[in-house]
Formats: sequence, C-alpha cells, structure tokens
Amino acid sequence: MRYLRRLVWFIASRLFIVLILLGILTVTFYYAMNATNIYVVIKDGMARRAQVIMMDEPISSLDAYFTATWIERDAQVQAAAAGTGAYQNSSITGFDHRIALSYVWCWPWDSVATATVTERIPSIDGRSPSGSVPAWQNARYTMILTNESGNWKIQNITTAGLLTDD
Repeated sequence: MRYLRRLVWFIASRLFIVLILLGILTVTFYYAMNATNIYVVIKDGMARRAQVIMMDEPISSLDAYFTATWIERDAQVQAAAAGTGAYQNSSITGFDHRIALSYVWCWPWDSVATATVTERIPSIDGRSPSGSVPAWQNARYTMILTNESGNWKIQNITTAGLLTDD
C-alpha cells in the first residue's frame, strides 16, 4: 500500500507540473497572437488615418481599424472631411509612415488592450500652393483597443507627447 501511495503521488505531482507548463504555454501563445494582431491593426490603421487626413481617402476606410465613436471624435479626420484640414490645398502623392510599438498589454481572456506607440512621418511627397507641404506632427500615443466580434479596433488615442524632428 505504501508503494502504491508513493506511485500515485509521484504521477500526480508530475501531472500537475505538466498542466502548469501547458497553461503557461497557452497563455503565452494567446498573448503573442493578440499582440501581433494589435500591432497590425495599429500599423495599418494609423497609416490609413494619415491617408484620410492627407490624401482625401474616404473616412469609411477607417471603419476596419477604429471604432465609430473614435472616428467621430478625431479632430484631424473630421477637419479633413470638412475640407478645413492642414493638407486640404496640398497635392500629396505619398509619404513615409513609421510606427514603433514600445508597449502592449492584453490578457488572453480580456477584450481590452493598451499600447504605447510612436508615429513618425519623416517625409511627405507632394506639392502645395504655398510652396512646402505642411509637416506631420510626430507624436507618442497611448492607445486603448477593444476586441469586437473577434476583431481588434482602436477605441481611443491619447497624445502622450509630441516629438521633435531628429
């Protein structure tokens, strides 16, 4: 009986360790999957936002990346839609858009994530009647994203600091 009890305890303790390791691996996998999806949404969404502001893209193209309430609150997007944006009289043909994700946190079982992002547009190709095209204001943002029906969307963007040109 003593040997049977020791054998059962040995098997149970090893099984417990294996289950803990599988749990950690599962949480890590889902965290990495969510972080990758969030990075893609931020990178593509912010690039599309810059296109809407500078290149007269339709606002409806932002629906895949941003919540409707944020699109309505975004002053630059709304100014571009109203024809009063800084790039309204400019003819932009392209730009160099760069995103650096410095922090992201999302629990695998949660539907809200936070991220810290640095956005830069170092060069803009185009013409303006005033001579030079207005420069883009590079900034560091804190973002809140929500998972709606399996898709991550940017719910809120807060400017954490403006960046000067390097």
